[in-house]
Formats: sequence, C-alpha cells, structure tokens
Amino acid sequence: MSKAEAKCLIILSYKSSGSSACQNLLTGVASVRHVEQTRHHENETLYWTKAASILGMPQQKMLQSDVPIPMAQARADLIDLLQSNLGSYDPPNDDEELIFGGWKLLCNCFAPVFLEKSPHHLVQWSALELILSSLKRLPEIDFHFIGLIRNPLDTLYSIWKRWHIAPEQAQHEWLTAYRNLSRFEKLTNGKTTLIRYEDMVRDPNILKPVFDFVDATGADVNVQYLHRQAIAKWRNDAVFGFDMLPELAEVASQFGYTQEELTASRNPLWPAYRTLTRSYYQGRRLGRQAIRYCMQNLGKT
Repeated sequence: MSKAEAKCLIILSYKSSGSSACQNLLTGVASVRHVEQTRHHENETLYWTKAASILGMPQQKMLQSDVPIPMAQARADLIDLLQSNLGSYDPPNDDEELIFGGWKLLCNCFAPVFLEKSPHHLVQWSALELILSSLKRLPEIDFHFIGLIRNPLDTLYSIWKRWHIAPEQAQHEWLTAYRNLSRFEKLTNGKTTLIRYEDMVRDPNILKPVFDFVDATGADVNVQYLHRQAIAKWRNDAVFGFDMLPELAEVASQFGYTQEELTASRNPLWPAYRTLTRSYYQGRRLGRQAIRYCMQNLGKT
C-alpha cells in the first residue's frame, strides 16, 4: 500500500441507532471486513472501552451492560480477542503496546479496510480519547469515522421494546453519547462523516464519503439491511407517552431533527404502564437467572 498500510473505519453510535444495518451494508463490500471471533454480539469487540478499563481511565456505568468491564477481565478479553483473530499472538507486558500495537495488528490482519462498531464507545469519553490517541500513534493506519445518529424518540422506543429500559433512564446515555460525538467530530479534522439513520435509509448514497474511503460506490452495497418501517414506529403505540428532556431535544435539533419529529403524544397511562411492564420484565429475567443458576449448580453439592 502507499502511505497507509491499512484503513480503519469505525462506526460510532448509541445502541438501537442502526449500526448493525450500517455494518452489514458496508461489509457487503469486498474490501471491508470485521473481526471473526468475539464473545459479543454483532461482531462487536468493545475494544476501546476495554482499553480504557486496562489503563484505569474513568467510565460511567451503562444501563443493563457489563461496561465498565473490570481491569483484569478487560485485559484477558483483549488478549483472547487478539489471539483468536490473529491466529497467534504473544501479549506484551506493556499495556499501551498491547492496546495500540494490538489494534495495528487487527487493522493489518483485516485489511484493506477493518471495520469496528460498538454502541458503547460513544458513551465513554475515555474510549474516544484513546481512539483519538490512535490517530497520532498509528500514522500508518488511515482512519475514518461514521457518526451515526437516529431520532432519539425512535432510538429510545426501540430500546424500550427490546430491553424494557425506560426512556426516562436511557435518554441520559443518549445525551452523553451525542454530546461526545459533537466534540469528537470537531477534533478529527474532517475524518468523521455524520450520518442520520433516516437519511441513510432513504438514500444510501448519503454514505458517499464512506464509499469513497472504502473504494466502493452505492451500486456495490445491498440495501436490504435498510428498512423505512423502523422510522417513527412509536407513533403507532397508543400507550407510549415519553416526554424527553429539553436539553436532549436541543442536541437532537443540532443534528437537524425538528420539534415535530421530537414530540410524542402525552399519555397519562404511560408512567403506570412503564412501571408495570418493567417490573414484569425484571421478574421474568430474575426467574430465568435463578433457574440457570440452579441448573448449573445441580449436583455440585
């Protein structure tokens, strides 16, 4: 290769914002690859949150998540990730060499374009700091970032339907994530392409700067992963009555969302419905955990 030995494309978004669809779209291009072995879903590595844990950097506890992962586990995870994907890997004693050297090896292994995505990174500024550091420490890697945004009402409603996390709680993570994205985008000097999920679904060619980076065109991708039906599904839920924080609406408006797009009908039954549904879901989850624990420990005594 010329100046850069390999390219690295990182999707930065909050959960339920379309990052899996975006990843599937891009990995349909022959030049784009992601890790083959990871203990997480959707080919995610949580690499930079684990790196932050290893280095003892501050992270906020995320809703219904293992993040922040304890230091020893994070280091073991990163070594296992590298050994599983590289075939053979002898971890160094120096943690920074493990982190930045390991990332370089992954980029070279999955060249020409290594794609990474994790909805955890954007919430943790320490993880973003390490990504910014990698730009300076790994000049032989050509980086580009996708800042993927989705209407917070759609995002929070999807999270509610999938994991029964109350929007009133999840909105604080959304706010942190996209304040971080605004800050990160300014610090990357043109290397970040901001994409709204709704625009990507309507016209995948909005990703042209990304296609240019991976040496592809809109004709090279399979648009079956993009579904317009996912837009504004909350409008069809008669009980949903979430009223977002004014500061969240303000940040969303900076990404081009209108007041109408950010306003849900208020329903006086929503608080009671939310509480009862969440209690029922938690009870079922605790019951499954208890059964799993009993089955795992059956006969050990």
